[in-house]
Amino acid sequence: MHIAVCDDNIADRKQTERLLGRQSDRFFKETGERLHIDSYGNVSAFMSFPQMYDGLFVDMVQSEKDGIEITKMLLDVGVVRPIILCSSSIDYRTRWAQEGTDATNIYFLDKPIKVAELTATMDMIKELKGEETPSLELRNKDKTIYAKDDDIVCVRKKGAELHIYLKDGQVVTLMDEIYNFYDQCRIFPQICPLTDNSLININHIQKRSFGKVQMDNGMIFNIAFSYRNSIKEAQAILDSQK
Repeated sequence: MHIAVCDDNIADRKQTERLLGRQSDRFFKETGERLHIDSYGNVSAFMSFPQMYDGLFVDMVQSEKDGIEITKMLLDVGVVRPIILCSSSIDYRTRWAQEGTDATNIYFLDKPIKVAELTATMDMIKELKGEETPSLELRNKDKTIYAKDDDIVCVRKKGAELHIYLKDGQVVTLMDEIYNFYDQCRIFPQICPLTDNSLININHIQKRSFGKVQMDNGMIFNIAFSYRNSIKEAQAILDSQK
């Protein structure tokens, strides 16, 4: 599981990291898997791609935007995983009741965080992980689409633009570098590169021959030699998750 901590109090942030590290050890003993924990002290870095996380722990009290405002930002960009507001100097339960939405993925912990309460929260996050489908925000000047599962068929870089082809026939155009977009696609292990300018979803491959693949939307891609093992590696990851 991927967990994020966003806290502008350094001491609190480090303590939360330590507690989550113990939870990671617990999960490893129980399942053989560890938590992937990313820690942030500022909003801009935290908001770069929050949709990839299975659980997000938030307490911002000294920044321009506090935890309530950041939580609303997370909901606005399509975060559906548990957001845990950790109350220190701000009573998030009361504030959320007064200012929040009817979102069902908001939870609360009090600081200092108690081990038993964190354990229960992490077990809840683990249970929900299999129920909710992560999404990738695709936003251009005209609209915003939240792509899930196999919605993305392939991606091709044309000049400064990325053309993202969806299974419903839509094409979303973004101004971005392909390696940045591929980094965001970590939530979809079926997405892999074929060249420095193209990505494909291996679940949409219709036909494969030496050095080429044809997608089920009819598009054909060459496979660069340096990426010759990409499809096999993506398939191995998918198989390991079944």
